[in-house]
Amino acid sequence: MSVNILYCEGVAKSPDVRIISAIVPPGCVVRPIGSKQGLAQRILGGKDVRTGSTVAGLRDRDFDDDDSVPSGHPRDWYITDGGTQASLGWYWERKEIENYLIDPKVVRRSLGDNALPVSEYRAVLQQSAEKITAYTAARITLSLYLSSRPSPPNNSWGEERDKKEGYRFPKDKGLSSINCKAELNNIIKQYEQRLASPKRNPLEEFERLLPTCQYGGSRFENQNFLTFFAGKDLLYGMREELPGFGFQSPVIFRDSIIKGIEETVEDVWTWLPEWQRLRELIALK
Repeated sequence: MSVNILYCEGVAKSPDVRIISAIVPPGCVVRPIGSKQGLAQRILGGKDVRTGSTVAGLRDRDFDDDDSVPSGHPRDWYITDGGTQASLGWYWERKEIENYLIDPKVVRRSLGDNALPVSEYRAVLQQSAEKITAYTAARITLSLYLSSRPSPPNNSWGEERDKKEGYRFPKDKGLSSINCKAELNNIIKQYEQRLASPKRNPLEEFERLLPTCQYGGSRFENQNFLTFFAGKDLLYGMREELPGFGFQSPVIFRDSIIKGIEETVEDVWTWLPEWQRLRELIALK
């Protein structure tokens, strides 16, 4: 029986809901629940009480320590519940929904007549990735270091770039390796003051991760930064170049892509292999 209720992160009319709704097959209702906290329990609860419905979930991948080669498929999501492994659905192979929206293939097809010159856009996207290598390594380090620890702080910093969404991103000078290490160390020191049981040296972890995020590294090469870097960071890393393409801000650029996806007569799910596979899995679940 195909999935007819798919829970996801986000709120009504958020990018997640709007894009997933354009991908799923007819008869599947996308239901956002806000924060990813509690998403697993919501899915399990839905499975218990919704007789006659097939419930699953889709969540962001977020940062992790797995830098294996991307396969273009969503990943199976399981948890152990009461000593038994339970299937909850899937999680994106890429870090978050913006990683798909800024993909050159999606940008070209969603913007139509307003599409950016492909070669110029690819160059700007790569420049953004090169700019945020140290910041990405620091964010991954923080995510791994603080994993499963109580009340972890945010793993991002910088100026508030969008007041509505509250997204923070550093100034260019704050993206250097030296500044990122200093910020990383400061965040963890402040956090550890509230706790006992310090963990391994975060700066050693940062130095291990940094080469994987740089040019030629496993998280960077072959445009792998579209999987492993934060899509929002890549988006804001292009903020100075986007006006030259006719988009006055990263949010306007992103929203134009979403609008194009919603208004196209094309089968959106065919644009990326992972989108097509997700639709197939929902239909076969």
